[in-house]
Amino acid sequence: MKFKVFSLLLISIAVVFGRPQAFACGPFNPIIPTPEFLKLKEPKKMSDYDREENIALWQSLTSDRIPLKDIEKVVYKESYDSYLDHTGYRPQKTDNLFYLYLNNSADTEVSEFLHTAKAIEKQWHEMKSPWYYPRKRGEYDETDIFEYETERCKNYEGNRLKDRYALQAVRALFASHQFEDCIEYYDSVFPSFPDSNLMKRMAKRYVAGCWSRLDESERANKMFAEAGDIWSLDVYDPVDYMAEHNPNAPQIIEYIRAYETDTARLTKRVPLARRMLDSKGITNKGDWAFLLAYYYKEYANDYQRAADYIKKSLKHNFSTDELKDLAHIYKMKIDAYSNNRSTFLCDLIWLEQKQDILSGDVNEWVRRARNIIYVDWIPQLWKRKDYATAILLAAYADNLNPSKKWHEAWENVGWNVCYKPTLVYPIQQIRTSQKYANQYDYGCLSFQMMGSLSSSELIKVHKQMFNDNSLNKFLRKDIRNDKDYYYELIGTLALREGNYAKAINFLSKVSPEYQKTMNIYKDGDYLARDPFIPYPTRWQETGYYDNWEYEYRVSRQSSETKIDAKLNFAQKMLDYQRRAKTGKTADERAWAQMMYAIGLRNSFEECWALTQYWRGGTGRFVPDLDYWEDTFAENFYNFLYDYEKSVGHKHTEEIYRDTVQKALSSFETDEMRAKAEYLFNNLVTVVRKYPKTSTGQYVMHSCDNWKDWL
Repeated sequence: MKFKVFSLLLISIAVVFGRPQAFACGPFNPIIPTPEFLKLKEPKKMSDYDREENIALWQSLTSDRIPLKDIEKVVYKESYDSYLDHTGYRPQKTDNLFYLYLNNSADTEVSEFLHTAKAIEKQWHEMKSPWYYPRKRGEYDETDIFEYETERCKNYEGNRLKDRYALQAVRALFASHQFEDCIEYYDSVFPSFPDSNLMKRMAKRYVAGCWSRLDESERANKMFAEAGDIWSLDVYDPVDYMAEHNPNAPQIIEYIRAYETDTARLTKRVPLARRMLDSKGITNKGDWAFLLAYYYKEYANDYQRAADYIKKSLKHNFSTDELKDLAHIYKMKIDAYSNNRSTFLCDLIWLEQKQDILSGDVNEWVRRARNIIYVDWIPQLWKRKDYATAILLAAYADNLNPSKKWHEAWENVGWNVCYKPTLVYPIQQIRTSQKYANQYDYGCLSFQMMGSLSSSELIKVHKQMFNDNSLNKFLRKDIRNDKDYYYELIGTLALREGNYAKAINFLSKVSPEYQKTMNIYKDGDYLARDPFIPYPTRWQETGYYDNWEYEYRVSRQSSETKIDAKLNFAQKMLDYQRRAKTGKTADERAWAQMMYAIGLRNSFEECWALTQYWRGGTGRFVPDLDYWEDTFAENFYNFLYDYEKSVGHKHTEEIYRDTVQKALSSFETDEMRAKAEYLFNNLVTVVRKYPKTSTGQYVMHSCDNWKDWL
């Protein structure tokens, strides 16, 4: 056998198995988070409310320079013994500023109070232990244990900490089971304090506990409600009871957010929310309007009512700043369905301010921003055929990430449309190195969206994306703006559509330097394969529901990828397309028709990189979610181009085979028939039917033992 003659032939029939499948550029489906906008993942306890307010009060009593976390550690986390070690005659060294304040200032009033409070806490903790026993039977009963601390608290004569000492006396009496004395002491001391006083509200809960232990549940419930302690109520419906006795308590909405967000329970609260919203004297009407907006969007699918209520909520006060912020961001979700863009730019800027790298919940705000953009705005914009804004938003969300440095991000945009924000972090730059540039740019959602348009649509959308309106300028901060990026994609879409003249027009504008940065040129052999030679069938029937799957094998590789591979392919396809119609002879027309069919099939299969940007196991668009939702992509992103369903399989093969058979039957001369059979590696047919042709002679004279395989 003369191998030098058959080298091309052997390459053409070789199939390489076991080669790792290389993925061109993704796609990398985004993580679409599902954060809560009304629900509470970790419900608050009544003690949490008390703690937050108490720590802030301690800061105002001592020094604003002391961090709240330092105060919290000393007041709530340090034991009695540890407190003594840090405030004794020779205190332990510490960097806690609250301890430093106690040790370096002359504020003995505060240090002595904390000593007393921690002594009561220590005794109470010991009594709660199942291993607790008095030192001597009969010598110390529960009353005696707290007697010293109780009297010390009662005898305090100052004004600065009077309410705090009174609370400690109530705690000591309650802990020693002197319930009637506890009630009597509370009634004698706390009436002089306003109802808004934290110590009075905390003491009231202990007194309510006394009434409960004295089997006076009606009195107990009333006092628990007045103190805002919805969790301690012993009633059939705590929410209704609180709404009647303490309607402005922030704990009502918090309780609903924590425990009543399923459809049935939230629906039950709709009449209450309306009643609270219409009632006089309700100070936190924003809470209830937000609740109604949430209900109508999430459970009733009534976006108009949801929009009305969310707008109304932001005109009222909220029980907490956190709830007000959530209502603001939830408005952005609702605005997507009514296409309300009157405040969209300002809302995005405000949302970026919330993503403060020095705040504890920066990641949660990023998650919320992505949820709003991916789940609400992009699908709705796409339905309205506003592809430009949808793609810009996707690129914006694709790049959202906390930055490593502070940055004044607004200097060149002119944000007089709403307000001048303070220092915020910039969006992370993706393209920090040439090595990884296109790996992300060609795999992100925004690129998948552009690749789901027609070439004509993308030409129009590209112009719209670079219109200099304020929203576009804001969203373009971190996207690709080089023309090569878009021209290459438009040309590829034209190849996919079979519009080779348009493909040539745009691909000819793509610079060689840019092409060298693309993964399909610099990695693997994506564009090294000859698209005009037949390859073995790649589609195999799976046997399940008449499905077909692509078998990833590699065969007949050239030595290297050539620059302008897509452009050259388009030029050849256009030439074959024209010659198939205008060729001078039937042989020329049939040959052009056959080569065109081979090129068309290969451009979607063996040489798929000509018309696509990835081919692999990623499959359809299935973004990562916080919870499993099979129908997410189908419901929200069914407009994305699905490579696996759009090209290949049985239909493609049938068209290819029919076209080839038609071309073979159209040849007029044996010379062209032999050439065609040789192209398809049908050597036996060439030698048997067309031995006198130049191709037949070539085969017979190139192989010493060709008769053995006839």
